[in-house]
Amino acid sequence: MLRLAQRIYNLLDEIKDKSDEKTYILVAHNGIARVVQSYFHDMTNEEFAAYGIQNCEIKRYDFLNEMIHSPVAKQ
Repeated sequence: MLRLAQRIYNLLDEIKDKSDEKTYILVAHNGIARVVQSYFHDMTNEEFAAYGIQNCEIKRYDFLNEMIHSPVAKQ
């Protein structure tokens, strides 16, 4: 798991370096979503284990501001 987290952190660091140039979209399952959330917010082990996203949930992260959360409207 630590290797996976390091790979995601490296990817996010790379995106951060280029974030003023482009907007990126990352599509992922809960495992990756947990790592991304922990990149932007300090989490305890318990919070990390309990964290999850809903099916088709959209989360927006901004390297300059706090995370903006906007769930997909259900139709």
